[in-house]
Amino acid sequence: MKPLHSRVEAQQLDRAAAMLKVLSHPKRLAIVDLLGKTKGKDSQMSVTDIYQALDLPQAIASQHLITLKDRGVLKSSKIGTKIYYSLAVPQLLKVIDTLEDYSGKL
Repeated sequence: MKPLHSRVEAQQLDRAAAMLKVLSHPKRLAIVDLLGKTKGKDSQMSVTDIYQALDLPQAIASQHLITLKDRGVLKSSKIGTKIYYSLAVPQLLKVIDTLEDYSGKL
């Protein structure tokens, strides 16, 4: 198999590194994992549902949600007065599953 740098363009490597960097915070990783395991209408959750499920202060959850959205990991929609978040890149769940499998072996 060819080395990664010869199979993937530099811009793609930069985007992948940026995506991994944004996921490197445990709370953001937990948010993505939670949204990935959510069933129902478009697998979306309100800010309230997210911070309560993860036992986070609302302000901290909101900061992480904004970061994830700004980096293209999440998308949001507003229904009435509530903001709902869902995964913009569902393929990240494969990465998270792999990390969970590997971290259990450490």
